[in-house]
Amino acid sequence: MTNTPSLAGAAVLPDDYVYDLLRGIAAYTASPLIADLAETATAHPAAALDNAFNHKQVACKAWLRDALHLTLGPAHPRVWVLGGWYGVMAAMLLDDPRFDLGEIVSVDLDPACAPIARQLNHRAAAAGRFRTRCADMYALDYSGADAPTLVINTSCEHLPDPRAWLARLPRGLPVALQSNDYFTEPGHVSAVPDLDAFIAQAGLGEVLYAGALRLKKYTRFMLIGRR
Repeated sequence: MTNTPSLAGAAVLPDDYVYDLLRGIAAYTASPLIADLAETATAHPAAALDNAFNHKQVACKAWLRDALHLTLGPAHPRVWVLGGWYGVMAAMLLDDPRFDLGEIVSVDLDPACAPIARQLNHRAAAAGRFRTRCADMYALDYSGADAPTLVINTSCEHLPDPRAWLARLPRGLPVALQSNDYFTEPGHVSAVPDLDAFIAQAGLGEVLYAGALRLKKYTRFMLIGRR
């Protein structure tokens, strides 16, 4: 039995504790992503990175990443991640050596997300492979000169009308979509009861992958296909 003080019940861990912990994990795993997360947590201590990197968020994004590789392959010249938040989905894709990616654009309506996403993805940003954009996904031009070759949206449950948004995309454009059945969350205005309901809601021209991932409080649904 040791007399080491416990951090249980502490409201906030010291910044250097979080930084040193993440740096230690980065050294152990040789992960540039964890090292970048350590720097981002230090530079933006008020950001909800604990939420963005919680086990459910990471599990759902890793599931998408693996299914995307198996379904649509590794090469994607220009990826738009809508509802990109802190750029975690982009960071996980860019960190995966299986992919041959050109540029990832992380789009979010909240301008406060951009500096955090850029910090987390600073290596890719410096190489011209990552940028942020503050915009409403309902107002974007998906067929312009810099149009995406793949659109990812992991927050379809938050959209007031997912079908209206999808109607803005060109026919045949590859998409990866996620939603859930977490109806008790106030912001989930378009949650669906099951996978079949999500398929009907999206109305994709071609569904290449459809699956469900059961989590503790809800089930996550995913579709990969073409608009």
